[in-house]
Amino acid sequence: MLDAQLAQKIVGEVRLLTEESIIIADRNGIIIASTDGERLGQLHEGARRAIVRRETLTITQATAGQWQGVRAGINLPIFFRDAVVGVIGITGEPEKAAHYGHLLQKMTELLIQESYYQEQQDFHERMLEQFVFDWLNNREWDDSFISLSKILNINLRCDRQVVFVRILRPAGKKDGRPGAVLRELLSPNKDDIFVRWGNDHLLLLIDVSDRRRDLPGQIEEWASRIKKRIGKQPTIGVGSALPAKKLKYSFHQAKRALNVTGKLQPIIYDKDLTLEMISDGLDKETKQLFTERVIGQILSDRELLDTLRNLFAHRFSFKETSAVMHIHINTLHYRLKKLQLETGLDTKDMRSRVVLFLALTFLDDQTIMP
Repeated sequence: MLDAQLAQKIVGEVRLLTEESIIIADRNGIIIASTDGERLGQLHEGARRAIVRRETLTITQATAGQWQGVRAGINLPIFFRDAVVGVIGITGEPEKAAHYGHLLQKMTELLIQESYYQEQQDFHERMLEQFVFDWLNNREWDDSFISLSKILNINLRCDRQVVFVRILRPAGKKDGRPGAVLRELLSPNKDDIFVRWGNDHLLLLIDVSDRRRDLPGQIEEWASRIKKRIGKQPTIGVGSALPAKKLKYSFHQAKRALNVTGKLQPIIYDKDLTLEMISDGLDKETKQLFTERVIGQILSDRELLDTLRNLFAHRFSFKETSAVMHIHINTLHYRLKKLQLETGLDTKDMRSRVVLFLALTFLDDQTIMP
């Protein structure tokens, strides 16, 4: 409950409010944190007596020498759930220290309480992550699995849809609790499940039993809020709605959809994938070889690659593509001629378009970086 690491953190916080020396002793009266490092590990007789009496003990200059490891000041028991878990001692004139002693005592108790509930939340999240991992890896629904679902308050009767979110934070910006951030931003239904999945991913198991729920609209709103909070556009893959026992298939669909998202299409539903399904079934070496054969000559030409991506994103509308890229249509024609010269593929030919699309899909799957 009150270990040395937490105690030293509390001393650091309390030290900001006073220049007096401070110690924190455990429930046995041993000093585990102090502004004076030499006192660590020493028995503090005043703290031990305050623990036994469950009340503040004032020590004057006259009585300080009578007890081991004691200096003039006040010693206040720290309570958590009506139990004494330690003592905070403040060195100095007792009358002076008493003015703010009880304030520091309450502050210390609040910090311990906050730490306790944070630990409980972390433990719950770890249990939830492990449960979801077992669930999606087709663990047998035995008695222990069912019992844990009840402990975690997980509804295993509703249909769910897996939403896989990738959040890439700007360099130097860290957020150790992406799940907590997401809950702050969203208003999930009570049966929705949010878990962290690696360093930069979140997995959402969405309750879709209410057919009136506008999940696509919510996903758009979530993406907007995350971008505003994090500063970068998240990418999102969405699987299909399935019964709880078949949820692993929705997970694999969402993962496949996430793998083909990008700047032009940050949100993709697996049900909308067609040619991309081919990519999911090919090994890395095959994708790399195909990409090199098709667009190997232009892999270093980001301008040409971006032009090609925008053409596909805008259904080969030259007007829309040139407008989005802020270039003249003649410039667009020039780039496509350059593309044909470098690759031997004519974008007016349907087969060439299919080949180019697959090459870009494999490239964006990060098998080869331009």
